[in-house]
Amino acid sequence: MLFDHLNPTQTTMKYTTLILCSALALASCGEKKSTPDEAAPASAGATLETLIVTSSPAGALSITEARKSPEVGKVVTLEGKVMGHVDPFVQGRAMLILGDPAVITSCDLRPGDSCTTPWDVCCDDNDVIKAATTTIQVLDQDGMLIKQGLKGLHGIKELSELVVQGTIAEGSHDDNLLINATKIFVKPSNPSNH
Repeated sequence: MLFDHLNPTQTTMKYTTLILCSALALASCGEKKSTPDEAAPASAGATLETLIVTSSPAGALSITEARKSPEVGKVVTLEGKVMGHVDPFVQGRAMLILGDPAVITSCDLRPGDSCTTPWDVCCDDNDVIKAATTTIQVLDQDGMLIKQGLKGLHGIKELSELVVQGTIAEGSHDDNLLINATKIFVKPSNPSNH
């Protein structure tokens, strides 16, 4: 395998980075390059704001359950926690990694663990992490990935608990689940989360 020489944490980070980079590369094909200081278009901010809902969409599945038989174009509602990678957000892009807290455990929930990045779930097995995470992205009206990050939107941060409704995107299969979000509910913060 490509990353056999790495330890489990490094392997997870490499695989997740490859998935995010691949998704980002596909989403940004043909886009005009922008400078890092360039402000996000007002329409992107408006789109992201309308994405946030004040009550949880009904019928949420776990990520693990949704991954069993992903059907492209199907509307699903998922419940999870922002975790599964040392950096679960893509800077300057409306994309994040959502993990299944019933299967993988953030380090803040492990007694005696003083990890500074508890959302990286570094104590869990790489294959388990891969099977219990999904990538959430937000597209604009033209089907392009929005060039504005999700971190900070209505308090979304690492370890935030979310309920996301959206459509299973092209390219999804049982090894890779990608969701085009249309609604995000941010669960009230738990004081025990870092």
